[in-house]
Amino acid sequence: MKSKFLLMIIVFGSLIIGVLSCDSGGGWAVKIDNETISIDELNRSYYIFNKMTYNLRTDEEVDGLASEAGNLDPRDPRRQYLVKSSFVDHLIAQRLLYKKAMSDSSVDRKELEITMEIAKLQAVSMFYLNQKFKDKVTVTDEEVEKFYTENQSSFRGVPLTDEVVKRIKEQLIFQKSMIASNEYITDLMAESRINKEGFKEYLQKLNKDKPEESKTE
Repeated sequence: MKSKFLLMIIVFGSLIIGVLSCDSGGGWAVKIDNETISIDELNRSYYIFNKMTYNLRTDEEVDGLASEAGNLDPRDPRRQYLVKSSFVDHLIAQRLLYKKAMSDSSVDRKELEITMEIAKLQAVSMFYLNQKFKDKVTVTDEEVEKFYTENQSSFRGVPLTDEVVKRIKEQLIFQKSMIASNEYITDLMAESRINKEGFKEYLQKLNKDKPEESKTE
């Protein structure tokens, strides 16, 4: 969970920084030197980040989860970002680190550019898939009951309360979204002209150039 969430932080870093570029209204929330983050920009980033993190669909769902943040697993590093004051501190830290990275001459510029491109590709891809399937993936009461029955050992006798139903639905929606996303990506690849011969030749050459003892191992 921790490693996956760290990747999420990195992926959304570029998205958040891109959104918080100027004061667009609603009054200002934070001023960092000569830059300003508006209340509107803060709220947009807060809701986008947490909707993607928790696979939620609406701002209201984020608000509902935030109101229950104290009941979430304290070991879950995502929980702190449901608290807006913690999220603001996270934005400030990312803005400062971004500026330092861009101005630090000791940083490998080529690697930095590639890292930014990877982060952009991942952020946009994840956002697009979330938008595409957020209203198409549903879970029925029957599916919830079936999941609960088939995983009784995991619930350790906990009754099927509204809270348990909510958590099961979130898990099933996540699983269905992953399946739908993978199928969509497979279809996209099938529709596109993809030629990987250059990569195959590269692998063959790489293997050919390896010492004999490495090939044996």
